[in-house]
Amino acid sequence: MYSPNADWFELPRQGPFRTFRVFYETSDGERVGAYVILPVHANGQGLLYLRGGTRNIGMVRPTRLMQFAQAGYLVMAPFYRGNLGGTGKEDFGHRDILDAISAFDWLDQYVERTSVFGFSRGGQMALLLAHHREVARTVSWAGVTNLTWTYEEQQTMRKMLRRFTGGVPQQQLQAYRVRSPLYFPPQGEILLIHGLYDQNVRLRHATNYAARYPEQTRLIIYQYAHQFPIHQKMLVTKQVIDWMLSE
Repeated sequence: MYSPNADWFELPRQGPFRTFRVFYETSDGERVGAYVILPVHANGQGLLYLRGGTRNIGMVRPTRLMQFAQAGYLVMAPFYRGNLGGTGKEDFGHRDILDAISAFDWLDQYVERTSVFGFSRGGQMALLLAHHREVARTVSWAGVTNLTWTYEEQQTMRKMLRRFTGGVPQQQLQAYRVRSPLYFPPQGEILLIHGLYDQNVRLRHATNYAARYPEQTRLIIYQYAHQFPIHQKMLVTKQVIDWMLSE
């Protein structure tokens, strides 16, 4: 699996895990960076971690991934195209969904089954990925499911979303719809985690998705906002891992 070439850079150890910065190629020819963390005691499963935010905002940290590696997962976490040396430009769930699909396909070669975990914008990517691939278990934590609602809810994101989509939702309905998991039925089992008081991604993103796909979806609502207190975040992550590992 590990080949010491220009696309693999081993980072200094943080605990017992070997951590790499890698580059992989997407199906449309972009070169995308990612972290890969090797477990000490492998459980035979892969975990694709899809970060939130855009560009440097919300960039994934290896320490966050280590909780999954501790459980035995081979972990991969893309940076998305155009970031940290990658080619292309991210576009919030349209062409850059191929970053997630290609990472899933790479990871799935080396494990018995692969689950996906996404936070915020990463939850959007995870749910879209679950439409395109047979994911073992998909977790969307505070995930966007309708980009038109995001445009309505987040004034600070409107300029960025207009740039990605070409305009406002009323003018570019299809561009917003194609980025909205609400309209794309998933494969496999879905777990939605959401904070009752989340003002970044409102609760309706989760409740409407769960109502549309009730046979596949489980929704758990917590008395928190977009970001959980650190202790609770670690506890809920452990519960999520237990669910992903269960038969």
